Amino acid sequence: MDAPAKDTERYFEAIEEGERYSVDHQRTITEADIVNFAGISSDFHPLHMSKTAATESDFDGRIAHGNLVFSIAEAMVADMNPRSFSYGYDDLRFVDPVLVDTTISASRKVIETEPYNDDLGRVVYEYEVQDEAGETLLVCKHITLVERES
Repeated sequence: MDAPAKDTERYFEAIEEGERYSVDHQRTITEADIVNFAGISSDFHPLHMSKTAATESDFDGRIAHGNLVFSIAEAMVADMNPRSFSYGYDDLRFVDPVLVDTTISASRKVIETEPYNDDLGRVVYEYEVQDEAGETLLVCKHITLVERES
């Protein structure tokens, strides 16, 4: 079953296990993204910044920071429900490297819902990021706490 929208305003009770959302648009990871992220994060690892080092590695060129890909994917697919907030992430894996000019898409699926306390419910989303060939690049679980209606 599909989620009603990317961004919703729903109480915990309205969110169902198995619900899916996939973005309609894709996003290309550019050299500018990598350079800007390096400046913000101070992560100037040669695999991100040096064409020579990247070419001499097992990769076919410079690769994006895993946290950059994660941040972009999160912005693409997260439910910005004002009744919820992030409780953290589990099982974040950078499955395959993301080269400059790779185009990504993202999807999420509700894999778990359970009451957290009298006021909040716990919702776990499984995220998957893929390239244009359908290869999985990143996976994680996003845990949110959502207001209960009652």
